[in-house]
Amino acid sequence: MGFFKDFKDDISQAVNELVPEEMFDDNEVVNTLEDDSEVPADISEELGLNKELLDEFEEDSFDNDIFSTILNQEEETADMITDNGSDDIISTDNVEKEDNDTKISEDIVSDKVATEKSEDVTVITKGTTINGSINSDGSLEIMGTIKGDVECQGKLSIFGVVSGNCMASEVFVGAKRLEGSISSEGSVKIGLGTVVIGDITASAAVIAGAVKGEIDINGPVIVDSSAVIKGNIKAQSVQINNGAVIEGFCSLAYAAIDIDNIFE
Repeated sequence: MGFFKDFKDDISQAVNELVPEEMFDDNEVVNTLEDDSEVPADISEELGLNKELLDEFEEDSFDNDIFSTILNQEEETADMITDNGSDDIISTDNVEKEDNDTKISEDIVSDKVATEKSEDVTVITKGTTINGSINSDGSLEIMGTIKGDVECQGKLSIFGVVSGNCMASEVFVGAKRLEGSISSEGSVKIGLGTVVIGDITASAAVIAGAVKGEIDINGPVIVDSSAVIKGNIKAQSVQINNGAVIEGFCSLAYAAIDIDNIFE
């Protein structure tokens, strides 16, 4: 505005200098200059151009402001949806996951407690010697010496010295020597380096040590490459690995095939 005011003052001064003052009334000169219709064409065009530029700038500014406002509103709306929606879903999933983890943990603890209750293990520690028979309702682990028969309802693990017959639902012998027969409703495993002097009766057997006695297995028998057997083997099936030594008669008496009928 200051530019246009100075410009009008310059025009008025120029007109007053070129034309005698008595030919024009001061009011008329002022009114003529203040009237936008009497401004020269070049000046009007310049003013009009500036006005168009100003209008265009204002329109662009207005559009930019609106565009920025819309973007800000959309971003705020998206943030609100994310905060109110997805966070709730994630938090719900976390709660469900925590509940599931808690349930799984409780199930594991319950199973562990139930297993411990159902399989109580009695340990005969190393250095302990028992003269007489032992009968246990749970599992039994022998690290010491027992001179007598051993019977348990659970699993029998022998790592010490036993002189007597052994009976259990499952038997593992890892001792150097066992003198006595072994009877099991389940499986019998003779470890590497173990010597058993006695008969073995079970539903399955894996032999990696040495056995001197009759082996009667109503199921499969695996004779490892390190095994040495002196005695007869009667089983449903026999797997003999290369290197095993067997001195005795091997019969698949419990096999499903009737051998006599095949050759009649």
